[in-house]
Amino acid sequence: MVDFWKPPSLVNETVDFMVNSKFRDKLHQFLDEHSIDYNIIIDDVHQFYAIALSYLQQIDELTPRQAILFGNQRRFQDESSSKLDLVMGEYHSYDAIVWWLKSLEERFPEIVEVISIGITAEGRNIFGAKLGTKNVNKTGVIWIDAGIHAREWASVHTALYFIKKLVTDYFIDPKTTEYFELLDIYIYPCLNPDGYEYTRSAPNDPSVRLWRKNRGLGEQCERRDGKERCCRGVDLNRNFAFYFAVSQCYFKRFLVMNVTFSIPETGSSYSPCSEIYHGKYAFSEKETRAVRDAVLSLRHRMKSYITLHTYSQLWVYPYSNKRFAYSDDVDDLKAVAKQAVESLRRLYGTKYRYGTGPEIIYAYSGGSADWAKKTARVKYSYTIELRPSYFCTLLLNEVSNIAAWNGFVLDKRQLIPTGRETYEGVKVVIDKVIAESRHRGMYILISNFI
Repeated sequence: MVDFWKPPSLVNETVDFMVNSKFRDKLHQFLDEHSIDYNIIIDDVHQFYAIALSYLQQIDELTPRQAILFGNQRRFQDESSSKLDLVMGEYHSYDAIVWWLKSLEERFPEIVEVISIGITAEGRNIFGAKLGTKNVNKTGVIWIDAGIHAREWASVHTALYFIKKLVTDYFIDPKTTEYFELLDIYIYPCLNPDGYEYTRSAPNDPSVRLWRKNRGLGEQCERRDGKERCCRGVDLNRNFAFYFAVSQCYFKRFLVMNVTFSIPETGSSYSPCSEIYHGKYAFSEKETRAVRDAVLSLRHRMKSYITLHTYSQLWVYPYSNKRFAYSDDVDDLKAVAKQAVESLRRLYGTKYRYGTGPEIIYAYSGGSADWAKKTARVKYSYTIELRPSYFCTLLLNEVSNIAAWNGFVLDKRQLIPTGRETYEGVKVVIDKVIAESRHRGMYILISNFI
C-alpha cells in the first residue's frame, strides 16, 4: 500500500511516497522497467524517526544557505521565562496547549476568550482563542485553524505562534491594537486533538507518527482480494459538504516516461483504510460538525477563513474539486494571495506558489476552505500549506543524509521562522478585510448623505 506524502499533481512535479519494506524490491523493479527516475529520500523511515529529531537539535554550525533557511540564527527557541508562556520553537502536547490558552484568558480577560466548539470522538474539547476587545462595533471575523490532519504538527505550532504574536503585540503595536478593536480573530490551533495526541504517543513509529485521520470510534471494514480489512478514522478535510465523496467521478490522465497514470481528480476515497477516506457521509464526524456549526454561527460577520496545513509551501484558494472551477470573485482572492506570498517571501526568501488546488498541487473534494467559501460564503477563504517545500529540504543535505528530508517532521529551528513569515502573509489578508470594511462604511455614509 502506497502512502503518499506529496501526492501526484502536475506533469513534471515530484511525488513523495512511502511503501512497506516488503514491497521495496517490486517497486524498484517496476520503476526501473519503466525508466522512471527516482531517489530514495529515506531508506529506513523507522530509523529516521528514531534519530532525526534528536540529531537535528545537536547541529550548531550552519552553512550560509542553511542560515537563510533558519533566519541567520543557530537556535529558534523562545527564551521567555514567564510561567504563563508556552515556549515557541517546540512541539507541545494538547494538554499543554489548552493549559496555555486558559492561562492567557486568565491573564488577559479583556482581549482573550477561550472557547470550545465541540467534543471529539475520544471526549476532548476542541479549544480555541477568540482575540479582540469588547468593542461591539466590530467590522468582521477572521477564522484561523490548524491541525485538522494529525501528523501536521508544524501547522499547530504556527497557529500558536499567531496567538502569542497577536496578544504580545496588542500592547506595543498600534496596528495590532487596531486589529483587536476592529475584528474578532478566532484561532483554533488543533481541530483534531485525538489524532494529534495519537501521533505523539509513539513518534518513532511511522505508522503512528504519520497518522493523518481522526480517531473516530468504531472500525469500518472492506474486502479486497478476498481478504477483509478493518480500519478506523476519517480524513476530516474530506468530510465537509462540498462535492462530498465524488472521488470516482473525475479522473485526470497523464503520461510519465511512457506510463499512463490515472489519478482521481477529487482526491478522496471510499476505502476506510485509505488515509483520505471521506467517511460515510458529509459531516459524519464530531470534529467537522463542530467546525460547521461554529462557522455558520459567525457566517454573517466572517470575512476570512484560513486553514493551516503542511507541507509544500502553497497558498491555495477555492475551488479544488476540479480543474477550472473558480468562484465569481476569484480575481480578488488571487490578488490577495499574490500579495500575501510576496510579503511572506520578503522575510526569509521563502517561495510560495498560489492558485487553486488542481493548478498547483492536486484536486480534492470535501475540503473545509471550499465549503467555507461556497456554503458559509466567506470571501477570503484559503488553505495554506506551510514549510517545507521539496526544494527547501534539499538545503539540509549539507548537514547529513538523515537530515536531508523532513516533510512532516519539520526541524524545530524552522518553527519560529515558519510562524513569522506566515504571519506576514496572513496580515495581508487581515489588512485587506479592514480596508474593504472601511470602504463599505464610507460608501454607506456617502449614500445616506446623498
